[in-house]
Amino acid sequence: MTSRRDFLRRLSLATAAAMAPTGLEALCARVASGASIETHGFGRLIPDPSGLLDLPEGFRYRSFSSARLGDTSDIQFSQTLTNGEPVPALHDGMAVFSGARGVMVLIRNHEMDPGQMPAVAPGRTPRWDRLGTGGTTTLWVNEQGELVRAFASLAGTFRNCAGGATPWGSWLSAEECVYTPGPADPHVYHQRPDVAESHGYMFEVDSRAEDLVAARPIRGMGRFYHEAVAVDPATGYVYLTEDRADGLFYRFRPHVITSKIKHPRDLAVGDLHQGGTLEALRLRDHPKALTQNHEDGPPRFLPGKWMRIDWVAIPDPEPKVDMERDPNDREPDPLKRVPRTASTSTRAQGFELGAAQFSRCEGITRLGRLFYFCATNGGHAGAGQVWKFDPSGNRIALVVEPNDRDQLDGPDNLTVAPNGDLMVCEDGTGENFVVGITPRGTCYHFARNAHNRSEFAGACFSADGRTLFVNMQDPGVTYAIQGPWQGRKA
Repeated sequence: MTSRRDFLRRLSLATAAAMAPTGLEALCARVASGASIETHGFGRLIPDPSGLLDLPEGFRYRSFSSARLGDTSDIQFSQTLTNGEPVPALHDGMAVFSGARGVMVLIRNHEMDPGQMPAVAPGRTPRWDRLGTGGTTTLWVNEQGELVRAFASLAGTFRNCAGGATPWGSWLSAEECVYTPGPADPHVYHQRPDVAESHGYMFEVDSRAEDLVAARPIRGMGRFYHEAVAVDPATGYVYLTEDRADGLFYRFRPHVITSKIKHPRDLAVGDLHQGGTLEALRLRDHPKALTQNHEDGPPRFLPGKWMRIDWVAIPDPEPKVDMERDPNDREPDPLKRVPRTASTSTRAQGFELGAAQFSRCEGITRLGRLFYFCATNGGHAGAGQVWKFDPSGNRIALVVEPNDRDQLDGPDNLTVAPNGDLMVCEDGTGENFVVGITPRGTCYHFARNAHNRSEFAGACFSADGRTLFVNMQDPGVTYAIQGPWQGRKA
């Protein structure tokens, strides 16, 4: 992934929908005010004799479906899927679904770039790009946290980073890239010879699938640097974030909803492929708003103030060129010139129509009827912003802009625990932890990566609340953690 060292990166996974928004806002308020954010949580972490995952007393884990980037012979981490193929590397975003006969179904992203190995379902079809190395795997896990079956479920994509679960039982897997096929080009920055199809799409994976699904891009949801998504079950609308410094916040209104063919509760796998309208958020009283607050002087946008919004339709959701080489760069070799946003990109189209820019929109999560999303590099110090969006009231507000990089170290994916705490994956500069955030806004270390400094990702809970699943990215390991979730100390 691109660097994630700022405040509250990528609020992810709509499984946090059951938690009241007061916990997140309490944390934000404490961080912004400089108040203490530490608590004892479940107690001190006990060193793991295997040197993988330190947990509090009473908690235990199982590890499975592991892979190391660039290596298929590592004695400890090179494992295989049920069909004998190597487990793909670079575990990332993930969601858990309820399967038949008590089986829990995990769908897991693999954020693979061109040429990286071990890849997802090499040489097999169906797939989107014959050269694509990324995609998803599906894991069936029993109630004891034991792996029952593992198989590739989406193939031929690249940089499957985040995404989101849908209310109808599928995983929307997001490509955080805009690669296009062809020789290196002096004008198009993302054109490269080691891809065979255009990329930058969303793909849907049915949690009930038992093999590779048809790898069909959801073209109506746009071609850009996709990050995370969240679905509003009341309307069927999908909200999407874009990981660019001048990115937009998008809404996709499915055609089957706007044409009244279906009610939101009746949406099913494949409906999003029938098209829809891609729109970008605009502040009604601030057209072309630069919400980053990067300018010198007093910030233009202040926490706590609701602002009215509307939406502008993106004329061309699937542009051929997203990033171009900057012709103003004095580098004599045109193939080495730095990139810049192309006027044809979705974000340039939207901004020209008045849409608001956000600095590297990352994760998004739904808490009740409110959506929270992070602008990773926003704020005067570039230390991040958290925004909340109220679709029923057509309004948005900045929650916090801490301008302080020392309070938290690269929080990433998050989910809600059975006791109401948020469990947050760190992707920091040093040791990485799964951090718990209480409803009072205090934090504690729940798990420590005792193996290396790789990030955590993809945290999600089983439907019964007994098992927390989380990934270590490289070497890629999926953990199933069980224990006394109601035993947190005050």
